[in-house]
Amino acid sequence: MNTRALLAIALLIGTIAAVLWLRDEDSNGSMSRTAESLPRFGRALTLSKSSDCKPCHEEVYNEWVGSQHGMAYVNPEVQRLSKGFRDRDCLPCHAPRPIPETGLGERALERLVDLEDGVDCFACHRNQDTMLGGTHITQAVDAPCNPMPSTAIKDLRTCTPCHDQHKVVQDWKETTYAVKGPGFKDCNGCHMPEVARAPTSTLPARKGKSHRFPASHDLATLKSAASMTVNLEGQTLGVVVRNDGTGHNFPADERHRTVDLTLVCELEDGTVATCRIDRYRNPYRDEFDLRNPLRTPGAEREYTVTLGSVGLVSVHALRVAADFNPNRKVYYAENTQIPSGEARQYRVSLPERVKRVTVRLLYKNQPFLADGEARVLHESVKNVGK
Repeated sequence: MNTRALLAIALLIGTIAAVLWLRDEDSNGSMSRTAESLPRFGRALTLSKSSDCKPCHEEVYNEWVGSQHGMAYVNPEVQRLSKGFRDRDCLPCHAPRPIPETGLGERALERLVDLEDGVDCFACHRNQDTMLGGTHITQAVDAPCNPMPSTAIKDLRTCTPCHDQHKVVQDWKETTYAVKGPGFKDCNGCHMPEVARAPTSTLPARKGKSHRFPASHDLATLKSAASMTVNLEGQTLGVVVRNDGTGHNFPADERHRTVDLTLVCELEDGTVATCRIDRYRNPYRDEFDLRNPLRTPGAEREYTVTLGSVGLVSVHALRVAADFNPNRKVYYAENTQIPSGEARQYRVSLPERVKRVTVRLLYKNQPFLADGEARVLHESVKNVGK
């Protein structure tokens, strides 16, 4: 057989082998390595800012940019409380490096660039194995960022570096929400609700996860966090505030979040008197005068509050245990937050001069806000003596 024939046979064998290899599945069995499956871009895009993601993910980008993640650094409230981030301890969570790269569940590290992007796209979506801008062959053949599926995005340890600073994830682990079954809900279950995505030029209509991250700045989410029931018998007002809508303490996480239970009383002569019955909060470290008087489930307390010009009003408070796992771990004994499933029950003795009472549950992003600046979660009006 001459040399030309041998070369032709070798070329034919090589071609057949190449075709068979291209048709074979990869090691994960996720897709065939056919010519059609190869990336259609000469190289992957270099992505450095969240805005680089917008052309392909505009709907998600717009959700994120208006979220508290997107505003984590520029938020005026945060800027003021952190003294313009002179308190460097705040930066790791308000402008973090990618969590999967620094380690799931490990302390977050601050980045030094593009601080105004806050908790940006890369904080959750970039990791050392499947980096955006990599060169992997993937199912998303039309995606210039060549994304790779990663289970890390659903791992709660992606959230814990920042959101477990005050044990919110640890609190969740002791609730019914953390029990596998029909009632199971993790962080994503509440804070990344399912949304319908509109079709695009390259993608059909589909379901996705909201990147608005509704939480303490979303009134509907706040109202669903806890309930308030009010009844009146003669001059005795009964109030129950129950954490029956969250999988963690109410209010949660940051020490400046505050919920106040207040009374607004209209008197016989038309004047109005107000008072605060209780406050739910994890106080700042330097507020040494604040102590939790109801340290254990079942604890009771008798005390008085000043109702404007009317004078002192008697209050009886009871800490009602949760039905599930009633004896929770205590991380901050001084805090007055309501753990998931627990309630606070009150009996208030109203003075005879009170003719109408309005009970309000007020949410404040920080404890120094006036009542008029707070958001009303629940309100109940009762006519006294009728």
